[in-house]
Amino acid sequence: MKDMNCRKVVSAVFLLLVSVCMQAQGTCVIEGKVKNVKQGVCLNLFRMEGDVGNSIATDTLQGDSFRFEIPISKTDTERLSLMIRDGNLYSMGLSLWAKEGSHIRLTGEDMNIYTWQVESEMPQQKIWQLFVNDSRDLWNHNQENRMEHMRLMRKYPRKPDDKEVLAKVVALRDSLEKVENDLDIRIDSNVIARMKQLPIEEVWMDKLKSLAIGVRYTKGYPYRKEVEELYARLTDEQRETPEALDIRAYLFPAQTVATQEQAADGDLFDLQGNVHRLSDFKGKAVLIDFWSRGCGPCLKALPEMKEISQKYKDRLEVVSISIDDKTNWEIASRHHAISWWNLNDLKGNHGLYAKYSAGSIPRYVFLSPEGEVVEMWSGYGKGSLLEKLGKLME
Repeated sequence: MKDMNCRKVVSAVFLLLVSVCMQAQGTCVIEGKVKNVKQGVCLNLFRMEGDVGNSIATDTLQGDSFRFEIPISKTDTERLSLMIRDGNLYSMGLSLWAKEGSHIRLTGEDMNIYTWQVESEMPQQKIWQLFVNDSRDLWNHNQENRMEHMRLMRKYPRKPDDKEVLAKVVALRDSLEKVENDLDIRIDSNVIARMKQLPIEEVWMDKLKSLAIGVRYTKGYPYRKEVEELYARLTDEQRETPEALDIRAYLFPAQTVATQEQAADGDLFDLQGNVHRLSDFKGKAVLIDFWSRGCGPCLKALPEMKEISQKYKDRLEVVSISIDDKTNWEIASRHHAISWWNLNDLKGNHGLYAKYSAGSIPRYVFLSPEGEVVEMWSGYGKGSLLEKLGKLME
């Protein structure tokens, strides 16, 4: 387990937090016994902060066992995620809950880590395991299908020039996506049945959010009524939590703006707590960038954002709006030198972002100097922003 070829350097921020907070931390142990898992793969352990995972331990599998001993809060329950990395392919994450003194034992029969057995005294883990057990075969099929999809995308990161090859790639991709969608629907049916039997707590809310995302983005989703009935179980107080506000935004989306309409606006905060609004930038064109610390393409786009902000500084305001919570936004801002407007409405997925036909991030919106929406798009590839802005700024 000491192969340095696979070790990741833990971020400077994490090391700083460990050094500052060590006296407030205990330890927890995670041990695993596995069969039929490829030797030499990396086991990556993440500490979850909202939807963002911070790498805290990474090692190479040698033999049939592994062990992590990690610092952990003495006062709080923490959520972790364990993933397998095989080259440039990442598995789904196995969710784990831990507190000081936790001793978690994992048993795996194959590479499908999401369905490994977890022995733990944590109540959240016991409930999570119920959901896994309800759909174990479906989840195994889903994991294998997703890995095949990922291999295809890695093999063809760009469209093949050969039309015959392209047609085969597209057909295979569409087939894999259909299988994934069908499996997700069948799993959701089991999740809903289980949720009807359980009280509302952390894992229940996590599952409700996943279902709400299905309602929002899956065409012809068959369980909207059932998901809305589950949401109706929440008390008024529960509905005001950040998780529930996100769920409500998925189930009952805000009215969105369209091109050639005036931009949706709201209070936006900078890191010093000052309030700004998009209307402050009228008189110049505006490029809005909705982003998150946990979004790889968002971070890869930042150097190009900087270049654009400098190239068009006399005619364009570049405004990055984080959809992270305050902690993750502040950490990301320390890691990445954002020299243009760096703002956040502190409402996550249910704030201003939801009013711009929110889909995948990075999400870009281009406004005219009069504050009118000219164009909206999602995704990033190297050079794509420069090319797009070259046309929009003509």
